[in-house]
Amino acid sequence: MSDALPRSADVVVVGGGVVGAAVARQLAIDGLKTVLVEAQAFGGAVSGASLACLGTHMHNLDELGVLSEACTLWQDFAAASPDGFEYHRSGQLRFILREEDMAVARRWVAAERAFGLPPEILTPQAVREIEPMLTGPILAASWSPGDATVNPFLAVRALLADGRRHGLVTVRANPVTGLLTDGARIGGVQTARGTIAAHETVIAAGPWSARLAAGAGLQVPVVPRQAQCLATVRQPATIRTVVGACESEGGVESGYTQIQQARSGQILFNTVVAPQQTPPGAVDRLNEVPRRFVRDSIHTLVTLFPALGNVALLRSWVRFEGVSPDNLFLAGRLPAPGLSIAAGDNGTGFCRAPYLARLISRLLRGEAAMPGDALYDPARFAELRS
Repeated sequence: MSDALPRSADVVVVGGGVVGAAVARQLAIDGLKTVLVEAQAFGGAVSGASLACLGTHMHNLDELGVLSEACTLWQDFAAASPDGFEYHRSGQLRFILREEDMAVARRWVAAERAFGLPPEILTPQAVREIEPMLTGPILAASWSPGDATVNPFLAVRALLADGRRHGLVTVRANPVTGLLTDGARIGGVQTARGTIAAHETVIAAGPWSARLAAGAGLQVPVVPRQAQCLATVRQPATIRTVVGACESEGGVESGYTQIQQARSGQILFNTVVAPQQTPPGAVDRLNEVPRRFVRDSIHTLVTLFPALGNVALLRSWVRFEGVSPDNLFLAGRLPAPGLSIAAGDNGTGFCRAPYLARLISRLLRGEAAMPGDALYDPARFAELRS
């Protein structure tokens, strides 16, 4: 890790979460002189607070090709990296509590199987063969055996370490305060410690991305949304898989639930019935976890895993993810020469980061786009068309 601030680069990437780290690593691998600048600590915002599930199940049917490729890239990276980051193919269960949601699950499974993926619907008895302590009153669950998890902190560090082996320069604790202009072109960044001139600049700053792009006169439709999680004290090996909620038209499972156990033994879990509003300035300060979120999350955990009813909570946290209007990333060029973006992830950055890294690298090196790239083109929003 470098403390010296480079004065120039081919590309400067702003934002040291998983997406910024993946993009910067890929650019360095592909031969571009790249500098990654982070305002605080690498992986210290929402990436470090992520539950970091990597999978294809019940995300977005239009993205199945992207998700499949990203999962393969993560698997290959885990096999090749000398820096362990707790990659674990745990599989994922999506529980079903209501009869009317069985049809929803069957439609998802049928569509994914038609694509060539192996999800299936399991009976409660079959679910308990995979997850013995999931004894709550479920009707069924969908099962995606190839989904995986990583340790979010270690995964970001592994991406950075591999990038540095290929010449990536990383600078932390150095906020980017503005964009430099070189005529009509964005020519790098102004930081708290000086300027970095660059032929290309990539904004990968999550919920801060729109603020930075505004310096180029752009209205990027990425807004902050609160993400939160709870963790128990360390437990013996209890939960084997990632447990989530099947898509639903109503009930608690119509929101978002994820439950898993970290290698440390802590059980990480959340249930969000309705998104928490983000007050102005919240992304720049520490925030309390809402009481309703705590109540709903504990209720779901104990409903599914009754044996955990007396487990003590250890900690909670709030972070902010950047969200676009259609819940898809913006990844591509912005209508300011020399400026690109990779943000707006709706809390799914880990799933897609390796693919987005290749997308940005293809773009900046002038290679042909891949079919999935068009999904993320910022120009799908009228305010970002040239």
